[in-house]
This record gives sequence, structure tokens and C-alpha cells, in this order.
Amino acid sequence: MTRQLCGPRAIVVFAALTLAAPTVTTNAVQLDFDHGRVTITRDEYGAPHVVGSSLEAVWFGVGYAQAQDRLWQAETLRRAATGTSAEIQGASAVQADVMARTVFGPPLRRAELFNNASPEMKAILTSFVSGINAWIAEATSTGQLPPEYAAFNLIPRPWTVDDTIAEAMLFLRSLGEFGADELTNAAWLQEWTLRFGPLEAQKVFGDTHWLNDPSAATSVPASGSVNPVRHSAAPKADLPPGIEDAVQQFRDAQAEWERQLEMVGLSRGVKSNAIAIAPRLSADGHALLLGGPQMGSTAPSIVHEMGIHGAGYDVTGMNIAGLPGIPVGVGQEHAWSLTAGLSKNNYIYTEHLNALGQYSFNGELLSLTCRPETIAVRGAAPVVRTLCESVHGPVIASLPGMVFTLKTAVRGFEVEGMEAFHHMMRATSYAEFDQAVAGAIYNFNVVYADARGNIASWHAGRIPQPAAGDPLWLPRDGSGATEWQGVVPFDHLPHSLNPDQGYLVSWNNKPAPEWNNTVSSFIGMFGPVQRANTLINLLDTFTPGSATLETLEEINRIAGHTTDTPREEGVGADAPPPAPFQVFASTRPLLQSMLDRVNVAADPRLPQAVSLLRDWDWLQLDQDVDGFYDNPSVVLFNTWWRIMTDQIFRDDLGTAFNENIVANMTYRLIVPDPAIPLLHDYLAGTPLSTAVTSSLVAALDRLQLRFSSSDPSAWRQRTAVIIWAPIGIGSVPNTIWMNRGTYNQLVHLGKGPQLFGLNVVAPGQSGDPGSPHFADQLSLYATWQYKPMRLDQNDLHNHATSSITLHAGQ
Repeated sequence: MTRQLCGPRAIVVFAALTLAAPTVTTNAVQLDFDHGRVTITRDEYGAPHVVGSSLEAVWFGVGYAQAQDRLWQAETLRRAATGTSAEIQGASAVQADVMARTVFGPPLRRAELFNNASPEMKAILTSFVSGINAWIAEATSTGQLPPEYAAFNLIPRPWTVDDTIAEAMLFLRSLGEFGADELTNAAWLQEWTLRFGPLEAQKVFGDTHWLNDPSAATSVPASGSVNPVRHSAAPKADLPPGIEDAVQQFRDAQAEWERQLEMVGLSRGVKSNAIAIAPRLSADGHALLLGGPQMGSTAPSIVHEMGIHGAGYDVTGMNIAGLPGIPVGVGQEHAWSLTAGLSKNNYIYTEHLNALGQYSFNGELLSLTCRPETIAVRGAAPVVRTLCESVHGPVIASLPGMVFTLKTAVRGFEVEGMEAFHHMMRATSYAEFDQAVAGAIYNFNVVYADARGNIASWHAGRIPQPAAGDPLWLPRDGSGATEWQGVVPFDHLPHSLNPDQGYLVSWNNKPAPEWNNTVSSFIGMFGPVQRANTLINLLDTFTPGSATLETLEEINRIAGHTTDTPREEGVGADAPPPAPFQVFASTRPLLQSMLDRVNVAADPRLPQAVSLLRDWDWLQLDQDVDGFYDNPSVVLFNTWWRIMTDQIFRDDLGTAFNENIVANMTYRLIVPDPAIPLLHDYLAGTPLSTAVTSSLVAALDRLQLRFSSSDPSAWRQRTAVIIWAPIGIGSVPNTIWMNRGTYNQLVHLGKGPQLFGLNVVAPGQSGDPGSPHFADQLSLYATWQYKPMRLDQNDLHNHATSSITLHAGQ
């Protein structure tokens, strides 16, 4: 490795050192359960390992064990999914409940999905629900319900299949559905047209909505031709007057819903990284895998660890309270992880209404289908809302004479999307796993490695194929003229198997060279400024035949401390600084080109500032643990970046000032010979060197005033922190910011003893603040340490702390 962090280099594992050979508490419980026998054994960190004699027994045990650990978290998730949060939270949750019911539909729709499911999936769902209900009944009768129920004066109602299907919709939508940005794009275009006129607005739109940048880092290695279309001109469309009103309706509703999701631990910000290393690059000829799904930081975590064994399952990994399955895990032959795909699978359509409220579709006049929804509200009267749908989907905003509807490619396939994960879990070969991924519905990047030495990645899911003449970025005509032409066939989606470079990387970056941008979201525009560059640069520096799990850990650690596109923070404020924006300015050519543009003769302080930044390794470290980053370059760069991008772009872009888009536009402005030159003059005739230099001088002025010192060695930015938001009554301390997975697993693939893994689930396994496992992994996570994964019964031997057997009552 070319860069190293101070501190321990080895992966430290506590469990085997301090908790070996514990006393095992055993128990047998008789339940109304007639499908065999299931044993739940817990390891020294409280993770349950479920072993069942039948499919029904396995999933009954999974539901029972999940409920033991995370019943209150499951309660909050099912309420967020079914639109019933206001029953316990009051009026503040009404809008979020309305959105959940709008997007996911009524229970009748989910009942139809269940009725159309495969017999095996029906058995999994019903057995899982029975297991949850068995624990609810037991906990209610024995006084073991989570304390939050008493705090809300609430008795848990029985769990239903509807709850689980709704929660799956919520979870998978949060991480695998993208788009629905057409109204925002339309408002931006209108704003620029009013400011610059139509011709110049087209240029700004092209700069901010590029289709394909060949300099963007890709997961599938570059090969073949690259789509020659670079810029994307704004479609010629008549935007309705008052479009900003529709945008505000949708934004307000989305903001309330996202606030609610964050409260239950589902961060909408799409993230996650993964690395697969081929045997020829590893030290012992075995494939390696790092998985780092990034889903926010809460106490307890959204992640729950579990091992599932029996009925064809032999897998350990992360799952979600209230859902049956392991979306990221390790089997006996393979391991895999997921990252958000960021390809458009949600579209907004415009339905024009006549005086009778009808709209035209394929030449036929249709009426919206509407239903009343009654939302119970704690401490207030129920709220009744009328929710409507067109042939495209639910109405999400309206203007006089028109409504905007949401069409999603996953609608009607949601249970099939759940089932795809079960096929991934049970795959015993690359071919079986490939077939399982072919059934994926939601848009994920899947990164895989197996005991035979294969590594692979897929950009998976149902991705619509737009019609000819589709307006790309703006609302579609709902009359039938711009309907999807099916979905992209699985064998046409980006995929890589055993590439020559010997590794695969995914960090929400561009999936393949020929893949166009379709989502103008926070990180949905793939360009040269992207955090995947950090992983790729690090992987390119080590010698073939040298990689180990420690290599993966170090890459993860360096990337986790590499500066993202920054947030300038004041020093001395009472509140701790939040995490940086997740936008990723960690591409060295950009900083070097910025420095090359500085006229150091313009100010006597500039030579020292430029020298500091040229020598900087991009790391944000606080090795003396004083609460401030050690290198003054951190605060210098962060402050300079913020001033420079504000001065150059904010006046022109207005409300469209998007951190990721601006980072890539800055690259195209400053780095020589960019693949996509900017079309609009954002400098208004000012020489580039003057703009860059003056912004650095302004940064020096600001820092000198802030720190009352002209000596950069006195300049230190306070460390950003992870704020572990409480889901219930338990809380844990903040920890230093790291750009890494909510859950991390590092896996060495091989047969028998050559298969082993490490992971960390912070703060801990249990959702009970009184449990010893509520926060026993927080210090591991905060110091880049891990614990062993117990992948089978041999791994679990001498590390079991309790065992319970569930069987039929007599």
C-alpha cells in the first residue's frame, strides 16, 4: 500500500481472546408449532444461529429470534411501511403516513401479491410471521416486551403477512428505487429559462444533466465502444405554469416521509461499497470479498446479524427486523454484498384532466381510481384523505387541470423481489447465483466471490427501456405516447466475471462504460469526481499475490478517512459537526489542477498554503484524539472548496446547486481537457486563474479571522462525528466520522477451514438497552476492529452462550 494509517495494522478480533468456551444456557419451549423442530443458538455477541428441520421450522425460528432481539424496531418499521405511525407519534407523522399509503397502496394490493406468490414464498412468509407472533405472545405473558411499549402505553397487535410485505416494499424502495426527479428537473429548467433565456438555459441543463462521461470510474472494466453522446440537451417541452407548486407539493411530502424514515433507521441517502479480489491477486490463491452496505447510523442499527441453517439454507449475514431473508451474507460456497444501483426505475407522468376529471390513455377516456384512507392520530381526531391512481400509478402532485403520477418498474413484482434474495442465499455455484440475480426486481449492484475463485458483479433489477422520443429528464406524457418499451433484458445489463484486472469495485459509481446517467440525484450523476476513485487507486497500488483480509481492511480504513466533498465547519460551536456531505471530491487530478491555477504571487500567504495542500495525503485523521483533525489541510481545503464553488456556480445554478453535480462541473472547469467541457460561462468572463486564486485568498482571510492566527499550524477543523440516532429509549455516544458501511463483512473464500469471515454490527446485536449486547460492538466499530463470523456449527463450537429449542406443544 502506498498510504498507511497509524495505529494497529492487523484486524483485531476480541471474541476468541476474551469470551471463549462460555457457559451455555439451554432451554426447550413448547409452542403451537407443527412443522418440525428448530434450535436457536446465540454466540458471544448475541447473534442468533437458527437451525431448523424444515422450511417452515427455519423461518418460524428466524421470526422468533428476530422478535426477541428487535421487536420494537420491527414495530416502528411496519408502522412506517403501512402508514400507521401517527397512531403512536401523533400529528407530526400524518404526512409520512399519507405518503406510505400513496406509494405502496392498500392492504388489498399486498394481499394480491401474496396470493400470486410461489407456494414456497407463501410458506416462508406465513412461518416467519408465526414465529414473530409466538415471541409476542410469550413476551406479553412473561413481561418481556421491549420497554418502549410501556412508554407508549401500547400492546403489540399480532404481526401479519401484510406487515412484512409492506415493510419489504419500504426497505427495498429506500435502497433500490431511483428517479422520480422529473418535476425537480422541470422546475430547474424553468428557473434557468427565466434567468438566461431558452438558449443559454439549454447549455446549463446540458452541463448539469450529462448523459455519459467516459472519464467516470466504472465497476465493469472499460471495454468496447463508449456511447458518443455526452451532453444532454433539455427536451423541447411546454412546461405547465405553476410547475414550482407541484414540485413543492412533492418535495414537502418527500421531506416529511424521509424524516419519518430516518426516525426508524432507514436513511434515504443511497450509499454502500463492495470489493471483490480474485485469487491471482491474493496472497494464498483464494478470492476475497469486502461488503459495506451504508444505511445510516442508529441505536440499534438497521442491521441485525443472523445465521440460518436448514432446508437448503446455510448462510450467515445481515438481515432487517421484520423481514425474512439475508440480503448481504456468506454461504458455504459464496459471499456477496449489495450497493445501490442508481438507475432510473421510477418515472413521473402527466395526466391532463378534462372538466369531468377524466384523462386520456391510448385514445380512451379514463377516470382516476380513488379511495378514502382514514389515518388514526394519537391525541387527535382521525384524518381522512382521498388517494387516487391512474393507469401509471399513484397521484403524487397536482395542478389545475392535471395530475402527476408515479410509475415504478417494481410495482406488482415486490414479492418476487423478496424471493430473489432467497435464491441468492441458497446458491451453490456461480451459475445458480447468476440465475438468482436474474430474478432481482430492485436496482442493486451485486458483488460476488466464491470458493472456486470466481469474482463477479451485476447491475441488476428491472430497468425500463424508454420509448423513442422520451423526454429523458422531464415528466412523461401520460396519454400513451411515451410508454416504456419493456425492461432491459438481463443479458444486456452491466456484468463482469473474472476481469483481467483481478478485482471489482462498486461504490455507487457508474456500472459500465456505455451506461448512461438517468437520475439527477445527489449521487446519481456519474462523473469523474466520485469516491470509487479512492478504492480503485488503492487497489492499483498493491502487488499481485499479496492481498489478504488485512489488505481489504486497510483499503476500507483509508477510504473511510479520505476527504469527501467537504462541509466547512465553524470551530467553537456547541453542537458537534455532522458528517461531511457524501459527494466525494477525492480525485487527485482535481486538487492538483486547482493548485496549478493559483497565482502564488497574488498574496504572500499563498506559497505556504499551496505547499501544504500539495503535500497532503487527503486523509482526515485525529490520531491524538483531541477532537480536531491533525492536518491543517483539512480545514484549508474544506473552506477553499466551499468558497470557490459558491463563487463560481451558486448564482448561476440557484436552487439546482447540487453538491455532486457541482463537484463534477468544477472538475470540468479546472482540469485540462475534460471529456465533457462546460457549455455555459460560469465565470462571466473572469480568468479562471483569477477566480481560483481569489477564492483561496478569501479562504485564508476567513481562516485567519476564525483562528485569530496567520499560522496554518494553528488551524484545525473539529472532527465530524457519527450521531447514533436512537430508535427507542436506548442511546450510545457519538463516534468519529468514518465513510464506511453500517455493516462490514470481510470474507476469505474457500472450502472447509479456508472459509472464514469477520464483521461488525454497531452498536450491537440487541435492541434492548438493558442487554449486554446493546452496544458491545460500538468500540470495535469506532476503532476499526472486527469480530469473527460464526459461519457454521464448527465455528459456533465453544462460542455459544445460550441455546433454545422450539418444538410442538403436547
